[in-house]
Amino acid sequence: MKSDFFIALTQLASERHLPKEQVLEAIEMALATATKKRYEGNPNIEVQIDPVTGDYETFRLWTVVLDEDLEDESFEMVLSAAEKKDKNLEIGSIVKEKVENVEFGRIAAQAAKQVIV
Repeated sequence: MKSDFFIALTQLASERHLPKEQVLEAIEMALATATKKRYEGNPNIEVQIDPVTGDYETFRLWTVVLDEDLEDESFEMVLSAAEKKDKNLEIGSIVKEKVENVEFGRIAAQAAKQVIV
């Protein structure tokens, strides 16, 4: 059985003459934008949506840098802090932390619409 999300995604893609993947990517970007508003600065947020079920997960990302190279704590994490999370991390690695999903309500839907248009 197809989910309501998949049906709506297919319909929107068809109406706009866009590939489903492109519409899905726009929705992920809109959800990431809505999630960024919860944090100070401009954090690196990634949203991954399952195109069949409509379920999604939200992650905050940091790039591992040397302590002396830290420029922006919104995007970067020093090696000493990253190693506390995972001893195998090294300079240039990406630390990915699951965060709470933003509700896909009216505001997120409006943001998604703006991104698609």
